[in-house]
Amino acid sequence: MIASKKSKAFYFCLFLLPALLLYTLFFISPFFQGIRYSFTDWNGIVPEIPFSMSKVVFEENVIKKLHRQKDFDYISKFYALDETGENYHLITWIKDGKDSRQITTAERRRIKRILKSVGITSVKFIGFKNYQDMFQHDERFIPRIEKRYLFNEFDDLPETIPAKNYKKNLLNHISQKDEQEFILKFYQFNKKANAYLLDQNISEADAEKLKSILSANMYQNTLIPGVIGFTLFFAFFNIIFANLLALILALILDTKMKTRNLLRSIFFLPNVLSLIIVAFIWSFVFRLILPALTGISVWLGSADLAPYAVLMVTIWQGCGYLMIIYLAGLQSIPVEITEVAAIDGANELQRLFRVTLPLLLPALTICLFYSLSGSLKTFDVIMALTSGGPGYATTPIVLDIYFNAFNNNQFGYATAKAVFLCIIIMLVTGIQLFLMKKREVEL
Repeated sequence: MIASKKSKAFYFCLFLLPALLLYTLFFISPFFQGIRYSFTDWNGIVPEIPFSMSKVVFEENVIKKLHRQKDFDYISKFYALDETGENYHLITWIKDGKDSRQITTAERRRIKRILKSVGITSVKFIGFKNYQDMFQHDERFIPRIEKRYLFNEFDDLPETIPAKNYKKNLLNHISQKDEQEFILKFYQFNKKANAYLLDQNISEADAEKLKSILSANMYQNTLIPGVIGFTLFFAFFNIIFANLLALILALILDTKMKTRNLLRSIFFLPNVLSLIIVAFIWSFVFRLILPALTGISVWLGSADLAPYAVLMVTIWQGCGYLMIIYLAGLQSIPVEITEVAAIDGANELQRLFRVTLPLLLPALTICLFYSLSGSLKTFDVIMALTSGGPGYATTPIVLDIYFNAFNNNQFGYATAKAVFLCIIIMLVTGIQLFLMKKREVEL
């Protein structure tokens, strides 16, 4: 059936036009406004329109600099001198006849525009400085190599140094040959212990000199993943394991077992639970159950284990939703195709990899898109469990943006990071959708 031009215009005005207007209002406009703020140093606290100005400042920097009578009349309508006669205050409630109304957004914008024309604004444009600081000066944001010193000069000299660490963490860092010879004089290699042992007859003066050399040169270079490193680590493993676990569960629950409906509900239940309940459950697990099972007493407080802990919780919470999508994809595959493959002699693995999975690509595309975008935007679970700690070992980009904006009052800098993250998500998910759609099998 071919629709007429009038019906097309009718449906466009009825459905598409309101959708486009809402899309522009709630996404396009805030996005470009965010881009504008990302080039400023606004702290998010100081209002863009000053609520109060001294009489001298208002008359000298505003009234005298306004050249248009319309602007003068408009500003005078919203700023009034107080009873003391020393300050002008912004009038937020306007008398409209017998009634009064609050100042509108359009009026605020015009006031802001007029004040900006005379140089009064709390939002100062600094160009690409926020983006430069993000990659050049923010040490916690990008991955970096950090020196971790293994000895303090106020500690006692180590009696043994393992052979594998002696050359790598100490001798290779000493450039002066006399210092190398001095160390070799007091640390002798013991083949049985496979380590360098300290000479116990060392004098106090030599011991002090040896401490000074060790404290300055005994270190190891450690990769600090930073916010970006943790985000990539979290996204990569969450996408792989959440989708893999969800697919395995979907394949198992797509069979004719009697309890499949109950099991589907059980595995989907974590996705329904409140965030507070999820955080409480797993905090209990990490504090009491896992230490008893593994012997490791600290999980969420360990910089080495906390990333794996939050990853475990996220996979547990999210795989149920992905499982439902895979189940829907499996049930849309015609049974006749797998039956024909079985008749042709294909075993179960061959049917899985050559029939089921190729036909499941549309569901896989959706699940990868959902898990990829969700992993890059993860905030709530990590905030409830670790608040990004210990240190910033479990701080993803979204949580780092939150800290910059609301803890450090760096609204412009946080917005720059948000714009950067938005562009990365659009690029990565766009590439993923393009590549996956090309490989989908059309039935």
